Amino acid sequence: MKMTALCLLNTMLMATGQMLFKTGSAGREISSMIDIIKLFFTPIVFFALCLYAATTGLWLFILSRTPMSHAYPIQALAYPLVLGASAIFFNEQITPLKWLGIVIIVCGVFVATHG
Repeated sequence: MKMTALCLLNTMLMATGQMLFKTGSAGREISSMIDIIKLFFTPIVFFALCLYAATTGLWLFILSRTPMSHAYPIQALAYPLVLGASAIFFNEQITPLKWLGIVIIVCGVFVATHG
């Protein structure tokens, strides 16, 4: 149970990083590698990169203590988390087909982790 909770925490942190990447890159002109490198050093994107580094460390800890076949399916929950957060924070429209996809993903994660 403890490893499942850590997998969920890792997934939530990854989803948070994605939201920060979107926030940090919104409205910016990115047309070259230099623009991307400059973007790395803006506060929001830099924080997101640090968060990703931390989640990588947490992921390595998780993998050292639990089977990949249990841990990895939980990462699929990042998709529903990001979709829900994008609807809330970026006012993005989520189509019924995407909601159906979320239901399928959640059911799939349940089956994969309890099977």
